[in-house]
Amino acid sequence: MKETFVSNPTSGSTSERKVFAFGNHPMAVEADAHPVTSATATGNGFRIIMDELLVGNNIEEVACRGAVDNDSFARVPLGANPDDIAKCSSAQDVLPRTCQGDFAICMCAIPGGCTVGVTSIAEGLPVGVLDINQDGAADETRMIDGSVGVQCGTIAVPLDLDASYWNPSGNQQVPAMGGFDALGPAIVLLPTRGLPTNIECQLQFSDEVVDKQGIQPCTPTGGDVNAGCNPGDMSAFKFKVEPMSFQNDPPTMATGVNRMSPVVLLANTQLDMTTINATNITVTTSTGGATVPAFTFSIMMNKNVTITFAAPLSPNAVYTVTVTTGVEDSFGQPLPAPHVITFTTAN
Repeated sequence: MKETFVSNPTSGSTSERKVFAFGNHPMAVEADAHPVTSATATGNGFRIIMDELLVGNNIEEVACRGAVDNDSFARVPLGANPDDIAKCSSAQDVLPRTCQGDFAICMCAIPGGCTVGVTSIAEGLPVGVLDINQDGAADETRMIDGSVGVQCGTIAVPLDLDASYWNPSGNQQVPAMGGFDALGPAIVLLPTRGLPTNIECQLQFSDEVVDKQGIQPCTPTGGDVNAGCNPGDMSAFKFKVEPMSFQNDPPTMATGVNRMSPVVLLANTQLDMTTINATNITVTTSTGGATVPAFTFSIMMNKNVTITFAAPLSPNAVYTVTVTTGVEDSFGQPLPAPHVITFTTAN
């Protein structure tokens, strides 16, 4: 996963790097592997490298030709093989004959029936595996919701189920191409809108996720696989997400600032737009006779806030912009302390 770290102690500037947040690897150096206390809030992802092959049927499901229950994805029965997928990928008119039995996939489970195009499928009959290229294999797979997740306090982090996946290939050795990012076998998790800020998180697996011997994943103390762990116990691995923070233009303590320039705030996470208002972001002046013109907010990408003034600021005046702790990220996590900018305008 990625962490944010101070890359220049003198200036305080930060950078991002990908690290082993739990466990280690013989080819990793100290900077590559350590507990994470400032996980990057946006653009992060997780590669969970396993020491055993998992039963993929309990992690991913395949796309069907239409809705089969509350969506158009269905699980692959335990024991099914590629031939069973091919039997349920055949043409619509022969599906009832080829796709049947204990290993049938994409069966209609909607009372009253399912629909594929203009064709009605009775409950209990096959809808068919989506196989547009007709190669006898499923065209799309998706991670089963709830099979693997990231839990931050009471917040279950939404995952991109289409982009997340189980990769059963690999032997934990670094391949010729891809480096640590290609280690496997591995589960890859990609959050849809990042992580909640300033909170401790951990991984969660459903009870159904097991290896070929029926054993649940667990995290050994210190990441030492030789130490052993209790199946299903993931408590040894935790990480903390970086707090919400802002960069700004103009810089704080800047002088000679253009009186017509807006103030731009760049957040390190997606914001709750309802908290971006004149109550939670204030502009004041400490210069006698100076005024604070009316201002409006505009937001880009749910992260970047621009404060635009309706009239020029007063000349040679000191202004203070305060972002209060009332500003929250998209998960409701607040700014931990006010962010204050002070600058002086030009004559």
